[in-house]
Amino acid sequence: MISKPRRGLTEQAADAACRMLRLPTVRTQFPDLAEAAAREQMSYRGFLAELLMAECDDRARRRSERRIKAAGFPPATIRRAPHEPG
Repeated sequence: MISKPRRGLTEQAADAACRMLRLPTVRTQFPDLAEAAAREQMSYRGFLAELLMAECDDRARRRSERRIKAAGFPPATIRRAPHEPG
């Protein structure tokens, strides 16, 4: 007799592994992307690529934010050029 996979256990294991490996974006997006992958009949490789690219994109965004903050730039203000209508 083949037992049904325990979805909660799989998600708990994935959550624990993501915490251990410090993959916060994979951890938060895993449930939604897993559901989308099942609906769209995405391959395992496609699903993994989506998760990893989401992690890379989020890390790049956070890195950029940290660098801007560390540079100590003054708060951004939007200035209009003299020739622009305002």
